[in-house]
Amino acid sequence: MSKRMNTNNELTNPKDYWVTPLTALTSLLPHLTPATRFVEPCAGNGAISSGLALYGHVCTMAYDIEPRAPGMIALEATCVSVDGQLLITNPPFRWSLLEPLLDHWVGACEVWLLLPWDMTCNARFSPYAAYIDQMVPIGRVSWMQNGQGGFENYGWFHFNTDPMGLISSR
Repeated sequence: MSKRMNTNNELTNPKDYWVTPLTALTSLLPHLTPATRFVEPCAGNGAISSGLALYGHVCTMAYDIEPRAPGMIALEATCVSVDGQLLITNPPFRWSLLEPLLDHWVGACEVWLLLPWDMTCNARFSPYAAYIDQMVPIGRVSWMQNGQGGFENYGWFHFNTDPMGLISSR
């Protein structure tokens, strides 16, 4: 789960699936309106939808390529219709899996993504960075569910449909 780990995650975790801990959601809460309705396109075991439900938010639909909880629809995230939807998700971080999702979502809908902080500073991320209008740092996350923070810093990144406010300023 880190560039500093000595494991081959492509072999041990080919779909880049990691459970989102509840502690990673608490920093997002002040940035959501009460009873926010959202779609979860990389739902995994439903940790985000059930975690946000504890605070009164409503997941209207949950999808995953390999659903791990009842009530989810088995569907590749790039096949999810996103027009006019708010998406909140912890996507795969491996670039070969993430890039097609960014291409599908960014500019087409409003989306909150949980991402490694450093990833958003890379040149290959620059086409998407213009759409970010809020960044919420959350620090290190215990992805292994063992109470130990990892080696990377993470944050929630809000992508608007309007790159850097250019449309509204015309």
